[in-house]
Amino acid sequence: MGDGTILIVTGRTGRRWPLVAVALVAAAVLWLLYAVWSSPHRIDLATYGAFAVAVVPLLAGWIAWAWRARTTPAVPAAVGAELDRAADLLAVAVRTQWERAAGERRLAAEPIPVSWGRPSLALAGSATAAATSRRFAALPGLAPAREAQLAAVQIDDLHAVYGGLRSGRLVIAGAPGSGKTSAAVLLVLAALQHRDRVRAEDRNKVPVPVLFTAQDWDPRHEPVTQWLARRLQQTYPLFAGREGAATAAGLVEAGKLAAILDGLDEIAEELRPVALQALDEASFRVVVLSRTAEMASAASQRGVLQGAAAVELRVVDPATVVGYLERVQLDPPPEGWRNLVNRIRASPAGPLAEALNNPLALTLIRDTYQSGDDARELLDLCDMITLQQTVSGAQAAEEITGHLLDRVLPAAYAPRPGQPPPRYDLPTAQKLLVKIAARMNQDGTRDLSWWQLPRWAPRAPRIIAGGLVAWSLAGLAVALVFEFLYGFEPAIYDGLGFGLVAGVAAGIAARGSGEPPARLGRIGRPRLRRLFTKNTVRVGLISGLAFGLVIGLVLGPANTFLLGQSSGLGLVPNLEVWLVTGLLYGMVFGLVSALAVGLANAFADLDSTRSPSPATSWHDDRRHSAMIGLTVGLVIGLAVGVAIGVPVGLDEGIGSGFTAGALVGLLLFGLIAGVVAGIGISRAWPATLAAAQLAMRWHTPLRLMNFLDDAHQRNVLRTVGPVYQFRHARLQDRLAAGATNGLNKGHADNP
Repeated sequence: MGDGTILIVTGRTGRRWPLVAVALVAAAVLWLLYAVWSSPHRIDLATYGAFAVAVVPLLAGWIAWAWRARTTPAVPAAVGAELDRAADLLAVAVRTQWERAAGERRLAAEPIPVSWGRPSLALAGSATAAATSRRFAALPGLAPAREAQLAAVQIDDLHAVYGGLRSGRLVIAGAPGSGKTSAAVLLVLAALQHRDRVRAEDRNKVPVPVLFTAQDWDPRHEPVTQWLARRLQQTYPLFAGREGAATAAGLVEAGKLAAILDGLDEIAEELRPVALQALDEASFRVVVLSRTAEMASAASQRGVLQGAAAVELRVVDPATVVGYLERVQLDPPPEGWRNLVNRIRASPAGPLAEALNNPLALTLIRDTYQSGDDARELLDLCDMITLQQTVSGAQAAEEITGHLLDRVLPAAYAPRPGQPPPRYDLPTAQKLLVKIAARMNQDGTRDLSWWQLPRWAPRAPRIIAGGLVAWSLAGLAVALVFEFLYGFEPAIYDGLGFGLVAGVAAGIAARGSGEPPARLGRIGRPRLRRLFTKNTVRVGLISGLAFGLVIGLVLGPANTFLLGQSSGLGLVPNLEVWLVTGLLYGMVFGLVSALAVGLANAFADLDSTRSPSPATSWHDDRRHSAMIGLTVGLVIGLAVGVAIGVPVGLDEGIGSGFTAGALVGLLLFGLIAGVVAGIGISRAWPATLAAAQLAMRWHTPLRLMNFLDDAHQRNVLRTVGPVYQFRHARLQDRLAAGATNGLNKGHADNP
């Protein structure tokens, strides 16, 4: 549509597979009930009938969904007004995220004046072409950018260039540590402030800026629109579930977002020209941040953004360095700090001034030389480097920067006046951070996400340990209850069966997928219409069938050869009986899976404006899984309690038998089903087990999330949405080099 409105229409699909699939499941349940009822074994009726009756409420929900899917008329799923509302909610979430990040970086409290100029290398086309392009209109409230603005201005003017540049393409380059990411954060906040200031009728014409690192994007296999929609869904709870994914894709396709991509130089060299070509075809505004040399190399390989304006962040001049250092210290400053400032004034072209000509080094000085007089130690280092005749000015500056990076951890974990001692001592912290940095470099990533921890440890021990623990606990609980109700022999059989179900489920969940949690936000008000959807039904059918086949082919032989008895149906043990038993277990497992996924969808907060931090996303995942586990356990427990209580009540008296049976079913079956459902959707469960494995391998703290949060509080790590990053990429590389170069030898073995 000409006005940018996106209309997604859904209608009668004409597909009969949902009704057919549910009909087959219903037929299997009815046949099983009849087969067990006709059996002379009343114990079997209590055991197997409990399962069958437990699935009836969920089966009714499946049938209702299948009928709605067949008869629902065409309705609009997303229109322009809905996308505008989603963009407004996203703007609040983005502001929350980057205001928090700006506070961590102290960008507002102690800004470092940075300017830009024309690039020193060829990064894009001519500035004239960028200024005269007509690809986009200037944003409401901003004048078109002029060529003169691209020559030499302060970083505060960056938003005027970004919003007025009608090519919609901007390249920001600079040396390592020159402040590219900080400039991007300030640009995002300035763009959001401008969006709030424009007239309400113009607000939907101002795109919401989103800032992502491009390191996980492979432009050869994933279009930029899909990658951007995926990153939106991973970062913001607003886009949870299938509806959220569709909304994210709609925002991207409608051009209601502006993509600010950091770290183009972090992707593989051969992918950079491909990425730039893909971005050139995007229908939304694009800002690319990269190191100057890497960007020039990509541009020379026909990776030019057409109509892009390119600027390069300049080094901080000595006068600005002196002014900043005096501003962040006492007045008058300590003697050592005065000597440092006087050295820079006296030798503006010396190695010390060259090392401190960027925001990274200045913030390291600010944070690691806190007493002021300690600065004499840095001056002694400079004198020692100067005496080395073979060291060039650039090499001397690099040694000084490396020295400042080496001071980060000792300064962060030093005792602070008026505060309790650090929870972790320096050797422990350095040992673990070196290993984490080395592993991140091995994976080629700057993001430290807690749900990726299972990839850092072998899967097999985690699967076996989790499965055996769940098998033994669930099997013992079932055996004890059924021994009380029915006798010893059925108790062993049913304990083995139930324990195997719980053990296999726990083992599968302990494996870990490495994917981020689907719901990062708080629990919202329930939307019951999302309880049974195509996705939940498909999950239930597929998982139930697969699980049933495995259980049938494993449990039947185990029952026969280990216990020397036939199945509870009283038939000769054969493949048919094993598969029927597996179908029974698979049916319950499938319906529990469908209910768990459906509840996660139903309680997703689609109006969330949160941008959770790593710690909050970790706690949210645990709360979500606990809530879903309790809900599933309650539903299944009540159903099975009734199923067990009815036959027991017929034999021993309606009153006491029904009450006892219902209580047993609620406490036992509900507990098992709830645990299976909770750990099945949880990302924190496998991450916790993986952290325990890493503690055994690396001899590091068991509660890894507490350690990471403490490192964040000490400004060693920073947060970017729900992931951690080292405060600078150079710190990560410096620590990772310690693992290979023998730093902290004996403790820094490469993971």
